[in-house]
Amino acid sequence: MPVMGATRAELGIALGGGTARAVAHVGVLEVLAERGWHADAIAGTSSGAMIGAMAALGMSATEIAALVRGIDVRELWRQALDPGLDQASLIRGRKLEAWLDRHVFHGATFDDLQVPLLVACTDLVTGDLGFLGEGSLAGAVVASSALAGFFSPVIDRDRVWVDGGFVEAVPFRALAQLNPERSLGLHAGIDAGRSRLIAFVRWLHATPAGARWRDWLLARGALGPWRRLARGTALAAQSYERGLEVPPGARLVSSFPRVAWWDFHRMDEAIAAGRLAAEAAFEREGLQAWLAGEPDAETMSESRPGAVAGGVVR
Repeated sequence: MPVMGATRAELGIALGGGTARAVAHVGVLEVLAERGWHADAIAGTSSGAMIGAMAALGMSATEIAALVRGIDVRELWRQALDPGLDQASLIRGRKLEAWLDRHVFHGATFDDLQVPLLVACTDLVTGDLGFLGEGSLAGAVVASSALAGFFSPVIDRDRVWVDGGFVEAVPFRALAQLNPERSLGLHAGIDAGRSRLIAFVRWLHATPAGARWRDWLLARGALGPWRRLARGTALAAQSYERGLEVPPGARLVSSFPRVAWWDFHRMDEAIAAGRLAAEAAFEREGLQAWLAGEPDAETMSESRPGAVAGGVVR
């Protein structure tokens, strides 16, 4: 487990989820590296945890890009042939964990990291955010990626872990545990301002009937697979009601690749979208000045794509 607050890291990077879309983070990391910036502390959630873990192991952005581009997409999809119907999920996730352990992390654990890392998960029982910082990297990534109805929750003694994005889409709170001087978030998930699904969920939960339905699901508890499914579904829907909060003093680089979450065959497009967002942040949003700690770099515009100053992104 990383030692919290023992030293103050200069730059911390928090990587949000998005499945195939989160590969855009690799493009952002490439541009940061080209301009001389590397993470001294990392937090990740869901697929952002996978990319963050590779960076924390000491892989360069170029090496990470080569690895994700070299993934056999058909082999990756074969890991979904792991039915989890007894857990009220389409996919159990154990085959994926073993595949990640073999082909991505090569058996690495948190003890092998060169950069401190925390993986953000949601505790399905309490609905609170939790942080994983020990044991298998593959296991932590899968725990942080468990989506209600799709991937089975990961049961760890008295904890039931699901996707960390249910509480915080970009894991700034996990990153704060590592005490960085500057916190940069990377976001490639759903564009909440343009999503009809999120607009519908927010409207539904604003109605008395929708609010009662959500609260009834949340009250089901987490004893048994079907109750876990009900509670996980409600937590996922509840997450759509919140904006993406950027802490004061932190920055967010949002990229919006034109790929769906399952488009693993379009890695190049996702990486290119991340590069575009990072280059815009440097060239038009003053990211270089902020990273360098220049006092006049505190106010940044909210153009898209680019770097967004502290606040709530809706």
